[in-house]
Amino acid sequence: MPKRKTDKAYVLDKTKHLARLNISEGGKIILKRGEGKLEKQFRMNCVGCELFVFYRSEEDLEGASFIYVVDGALSTVAAETNPQDAPVPPCISQIDGGLVQVAIEVEDRAQRSAITRVNADDVRVTVAAPAARGEANNELLEFMGKVLGLRLSQMTLQRGWNNKSKLLVVEDLSARQVYEKLLEAVQP
Repeated sequence: MPKRKTDKAYVLDKTKHLARLNISEGGKIILKRGEGKLEKQFRMNCVGCELFVFYRSEEDLEGASFIYVVDGALSTVAAETNPQDAPVPPCISQIDGGLVQVAIEVEDRAQRSAITRVNADDVRVTVAAPAARGEANNELLEFMGKVLGLRLSQMTLQRGWNNKSKLLVVEDLSARQVYEKLLEAVQP
């Protein structure tokens, strides 16, 4: 990805790349660049940590052709080489009472039960059982119990009994512990 010369921000061309943004508006600032040149920045912050991550030059996000990612703001290398350094994705979150909820997308009738992906949106899990009569849900709970080292009584399927998108709530683990155990179990 090309970098700007002024601040070394990465230039993301929205016409060539798809960007899924989980951000909040960070306000508008005007910077003085060089000899009397002014630059408007409409800043965007990470929803999770509220740190300044990138900016655009147009006020309307949809109309902006380019997004400028602040140098050092994002890293895929840390997540790929040392998952312990990567932040816990939003699909795994700590909730009241010391519980952790995990957004799961399930594919039934697979060859085997496996975790195939962990990303910001969800944890992708395949199960061999069909969805009929709750068989896939039962297999999902048993499989997740093995992966997380938990008993069935420590897990609740809070939402999604009748569809592929589910919300699993677990006890006795932190969000970081759940994330690391899920990453260890990923089999693409």
